[in-house]
Amino acid sequence: MNKWTKRIITLLAVLSVVFIIVGYIIVQYGFFSAKQAALVDFKLKSPDFHYKPWVYVLYIHIITASMALAIGLYQMLRNPIGKQRTVWHKRVGKLYAYSILISGVVNMYLSAYASGGWIAKLGFFTLDFLWIYTTFKSVSYARKKLIEAHRNWMYRSYALTFAGITLRIVLGPLMMLFGEFTPAYQVTAWLSWGINLIIAEWFIYRSRVKPSLTTQQKVSIQ
Repeated sequence: MNKWTKRIITLLAVLSVVFIIVGYIIVQYGFFSAKQAALVDFKLKSPDFHYKPWVYVLYIHIITASMALAIGLYQMLRNPIGKQRTVWHKRVGKLYAYSILISGVVNMYLSAYASGGWIAKLGFFTLDFLWIYTTFKSVSYARKKLIEAHRNWMYRSYALTFAGITLRIVLGPLMMLFGEFTPAYQVTAWLSWGINLIIAEWFIYRSRVKPSLTTQQKVSIQ
């Protein structure tokens, strides 16, 4: 299996997961009441929780985060590694960055009301800060025309964008492991984005190592 086949399979797998989760979000929050969602239902059991205006901020997050998730995947599919950037890529990239800025800011509000106590709140607040930081770090490198640095920081940004997907994947198994929601959610608040960043760093490291290995092989052959 060559590298392009592996890359296509990976992207198709990611695309499938994104469609499934986004489809679930649209059905759950678009066609049904947010109160019927499991995470929201858990919050409603707390007497100190106020459903409004929290739910309106939640919908802003859902819309903007879903836009960032779809745009980021589109950018990777349309502009694979090594292809020259286009004007359209830049325009869509700006929309991605602004979506994250809005979503990241409103998420800080949502983080203050996260279930699971201060451990979960700190985990999600850290995610929000890093999400905005990595995105605009990437944008700053793009403006300086440092494309490799821009690409690497965008990998980190999209890894954090993908945290909402990872959260829904790992929460179920962690609940079975811990036997209750609170400790599972506390771990998920950190693991959902920590796993993604580790994968992104591994991918960046591999992309740096492979060219140097290829160069060494050419030298040895000569």
